[in-house]
Amino acid sequence: MRYRPNTEVVLNNLNFEVTPGHKVGIVGRTGAGKSTITMALTRIVELSSGMIEIDDVDVSKLGIRELRTQITMIP
Repeated sequence: MRYRPNTEVVLNNLNFEVTPGHKVGIVGRTGAGKSTITMALTRIVELSSGMIEIDDVDVSKLGIRELRTQITMIP
């Protein structure tokens, strides 16, 4: 993921899998990428390569409204 074209990649080689029925907390130091992951999950910023799948569905194929109504985030 890049914030703008022609800028450096800010998420690189990130892979994780969550077992169905489990909740996920993203924690870390300032600058660790927590907000960036959230922006990628909700497509506030589109990926420059790779993909995000939720329940075997590529989120880039979903409408923004449909995607965002299915994800709950507590800041």
